[in-house]
This record gives sequence, structure tokens and C-alpha cells, in this order.
Amino acid sequence: MLVLSALGWYIYMNFATERAEKQVLGQNQFDFLDLASFDTVHVPEIQGFEEPSFDTAQKTEDIPIGSFDEQAHLQLMRQNANQYNYKAAHSHGARIASFLLADSERRAEWGRILLESGRPREAASVLQRIVEEDVVKTEIAIDMAFAMLRSGNADGAIEFLDEKIKNSNDMDLIAAKAAIIGEHPDAKRRSAAESLFLRSARSNSPNANYWYGRFLMERGDYKNSKTYLERAIKAKPNEPRYIARLGMAEFYLKRDSNAEALYRKALGINPYDHNTWFNLGELYLSLANESARPQDIRQRTHRALEAYMKSVNIDSLHPRANYRIGIILNGNAQHKEAINHLNIALEKMPGDIPVMQQLSSAHIKIGDTATSVNYLNTILQLDPFNRIAASELNRIRGL
Repeated sequence: MLVLSALGWYIYMNFATERAEKQVLGQNQFDFLDLASFDTVHVPEIQGFEEPSFDTAQKTEDIPIGSFDEQAHLQLMRQNANQYNYKAAHSHGARIASFLLADSERRAEWGRILLESGRPREAASVLQRIVEEDVVKTEIAIDMAFAMLRSGNADGAIEFLDEKIKNSNDMDLIAAKAAIIGEHPDAKRRSAAESLFLRSARSNSPNANYWYGRFLMERGDYKNSKTYLERAIKAKPNEPRYIARLGMAEFYLKRDSNAEALYRKALGINPYDHNTWFNLGELYLSLANESARPQDIRQRTHRALEAYMKSVNIDSLHPRANYRIGIILNGNAQHKEAINHLNIALEKMPGDIPVMQQLSSAHIKIGDTATSVNYLNTILQLDPFNRIAASELNRIRGL
């Protein structure tokens, strides 16, 4: 009972802070608490979820180039893209890249797949030839703008859209410009997004409502965010991005059952969305915090672990999912396994103090005192007033 109480307190200290401050999930520090073993690794399937399958990508990975004809790869690329499996779609498209680039429509398809599979620079390069034309489809122009943004060229993306808007009153172009301004690294530039969003939202375009809902969520206005996201879903009821984002709004509004249902629905349509799997894990870990019953804490924590593991099965380098898995495995006394995941998190988030705290805790548990002390010293170099690290370092020195 004491062990489970400790686990409940551990989770509580994490999520109470996060929800109270309404900050990005996973940003606070964690105590060095000793959590005894609890059953989290081998867990039952959650009813209602479709297990993502990666067979297509894995089976075709070893097929020699030329063993399929171009049309077969094109068909499989499109099939996987329609199922939101952009990893597998990219695997097929990469084999016929020259074929795809030879035709404007196929080039546009390939640019979208590159963007959705996390290759924005390649996407911008592929789309460049199309968007140089005076008249270009709105969706292609928007893909180009977001490829530029994700490549770190926000100003270029805005200038590009300004040029396209001159020849068009398409509200989706204006909404895309607002969305990009809303993500601009300069806070003064971001403030200009509001008026553009309000202008484009009058068109009742689902994209405009979705992007405005996202913008409002980033500003902490979850109630109005929910309103615009619901409008987007009314126009496109089966768009998984809209559904998943509405789930986030419901989570922040502390409507957990609604959030869970929406996450489930979004994943039923797109089981390859690693961020929604991660957010589902955050929901279950939050529910574990809110429970006073040891059995509920245990069940919800291993549901969280299952969701985080599905996230990293899709994106093995997802930093926050690996971090959360490391925390849970540390609490389950699986310190070596925890270290593997925490190392991935630290590689993607160098200098992250909470990750280094967890690594220090895991290394001391396996008897690697020197590495543990190194992490503590690094933490104190970054944050000389970190009482957790100082206390742990003094404890180790005392031993």
C-alpha cells in the first residue's frame, strides 16, 4: 500500500503542476522517488483500438529496385498515403522518385508525402518547380508554405503566400498565412495572426477553423479553441487531425472522458499518428494521478505505458514519449531499459534537466555512481540552485 501511495504521489506531483499551469505537457521536473515494481510492461489491449500494422513498409523494404514496376509502387504509395501511413508511402515513393518528378500531379503527391513524413526540406525542393507557376492549386501552395515553415524559413513562407494571395481571394491561403504567422518565432509577428484568422474564419472553411482553433489553444484559450475545432469537424467529420486536436481541447478543459473518446476516434481513422498516441498516454497518466485507488493507478499507468510505446513504435525518436517511458520503467525498477529510452530523449533534448534527473536516478540504481554524479554535476552547472540535484549529490557523497 505504501508503494502504491508513493506511485500516486509521484504522478500527482507531475500532473498537478502541469494542469495548474496549463503548459505544454511534459515540461516540469521530477523528484528522485523510489518506486517499487508494479505490473506495467505486459498489458492487455485497449478495446476499440486498431493495432497499427507496419507490415507493408517492412515487407517492401527488402524488395530490390526494379522488382516492382512503377505503377505497382505508385498504387502502394497512394494506398498507404490514403491510410495515413506516410512512412510506408515514402518507402514506395522513394523507389520511383524520378517517375514521380516527371509529372506535375505526381510531383505534388510526392511533395505532400515528404511533408507528412517529416521531410520538409525535401518537400519544398520537390514542390518548388510547381509553385513557380503563376496559377497553382491552393492545397499545393499551402503544402509549400508549411514545408518552408518546417524548414525554418517562416518569413519566406509568409512572403510566398503573400505573392499567391495577390492573385486569389482564397480564404484558405489567408488562413494558412495566419497559421504560419501564429507560429513565427518573433512574438510581435505572432500578434498579427488574430485579425487574419478572424477574417478567414468568416468563410467557415474547415482548414481556417482548424488552424484558428490550434492558434487559440496555443494561447491557452481552450474554450474558444473548442468552438472553432467543432466547426471544422462539422464540415469534415472524419478528419483525424481535427478530431485529435478537439480531444486536446477537451483534455485541457478537464473533460477527460470526452478527450479519451475523441483520441480513440482519431486513432481509429489514423492509427499512425504518434502524437495522438502520446497525448492518449498523457491522458491516462493524468487519470492515474486523479485516482485514489491503487488498482486504478496501476491500470491507468500501464495503459499510459502502452500508448507511449505505440507512439515510439511509429516514431522511435519521439523525445517526450521516450521520456515518459523512461519514467515509468524507472518506477518499475527496470532501470537499464529506462536508460535506453532516456538516452534517446536526451539526444533529442540536450541539456533537459528532468531527463538528466531520471538518468541519474536510473544509473545510481544499477550501481553506476560515477555516471549518476556526472549527470547531477551537469544539472548543477545549468541550474546552480537546483535543490533536488544538490540534495541527491550530497546524499551520494555521504554514502
